[in-house]
Amino acid sequence: MAEWQRIVSDLEADGVLLVQDGNHGEYRPRPAEFGDTGTSFIRAADMRGGRLLFESAQKINEIAMKRIRKGIGAPCDVVLSHKGTVGKVAFAPAASPPFVCSPQTTFWRSLKHEVIDPQYLYAFLRSEPFRAQLRARENESDMAAYVSLTEQRRLSVMVPPLAIQRAISGVLGVLDEKITVNERIAGTALELADAQFASSAHGLDFGPNTFGSTATVVGGGTPSTKTEEYWGGGIAWATPTDVTALSAPYLFETSRTVTGEGLENCASRLYPAQSIFMTSRATIGAFALPQMPAAVNQGFIVVLPPSEELRWWLLHEMRARVEEMISLANGSTFLELSRKNFKAMPIRLASDQGIAEFARTVSPLHRRAAQATAESRTLATLRDTLLPQMMSGKLRVRDAEKIVEDAV
Repeated sequence: MAEWQRIVSDLEADGVLLVQDGNHGEYRPRPAEFGDTGTSFIRAADMRGGRLLFESAQKINEIAMKRIRKGIGAPCDVVLSHKGTVGKVAFAPAASPPFVCSPQTTFWRSLKHEVIDPQYLYAFLRSEPFRAQLRARENESDMAAYVSLTEQRRLSVMVPPLAIQRAISGVLGVLDEKITVNERIAGTALELADAQFASSAHGLDFGPNTFGSTATVVGGGTPSTKTEEYWGGGIAWATPTDVTALSAPYLFETSRTVTGEGLENCASRLYPAQSIFMTSRATIGAFALPQMPAAVNQGFIVVLPPSEELRWWLLHEMRARVEEMISLANGSTFLELSRKNFKAMPIRLASDQGIAEFARTVSPLHRRAAQATAESRTLATLRDTLLPQMMSGKLRVRDAEKIVEDAV
């Protein structure tokens, strides 16, 4: 409703909201100030599935913290990625450890919970109306996708009465809880599969087999972005952003698609479902198993195993060797692992029987993890559909509760 529409800068002026990004320039942490302990430094890559990945995030020391002037996070903050990867949203729970936003991220903080409920704010920033505002602004410069702090303060937020906010966040919270459970199921299944591989590969020697001698190793490319006829077709075309955004390595859709003509005019083939996609530049070693045929851009190494059993073995061999792959990468602008270097890497191979037994063990784990991930995608779509309908009054909260009850 129109009377609920508020501009962010006005909410800040009223002392209701604080929107602040990380430190730039001289106040930004320096390379020598990063380490294994200290305060979490939250980048876009440290946001996944609505959660802040405090444990895996880089840490900055006390020297850097003394210089920090802004972007110091707090419990119940909503964190938004606004540069490079635009539109990731995560919520800092009440038990959050200390953290600082990087220049890529912004915290949105409700200063008056009786006016804006933090959980509602988290829900709103994930809603399609808010995402549409970001999309309209993220390519206004010649830089990489970017929505500046100035532009963020020009955005609008729907602020209904508190009772409505809490009812909305309560309904959507049920879906979020189920999504979180599914993520744990998927994560646990992957950990079990990795542990099984570590046990199965223990004591095996490297070589003479290599990735290149064991499987077909290929790559991808990008059709001309100036030719409209190449884009918007029915063929999935993955970029590293599609993969690094995943909470588990199962790719169900891509942000961009190409036409048949576009596929013919790039260096990628249409690879079958369950191919192994691995990012090979900038971020090296993010994995995806496409659940549909897909092409890729030039930021990937694609591995096509000769059998299903060998697929699972090679996937986990690759997952176990990421640090080594990074050490083999080179490049002045960004690190890239060449296909030549990857193909030459020696690998461990069990006997045919050992590989088959391993596949029988981990295939059900991957299947369960993929099912949980697929269900989470369905629930997230439902969540994003219900929010604008409840906010507009087209759907009563009581009816939304019944829909959610049936879904979970």
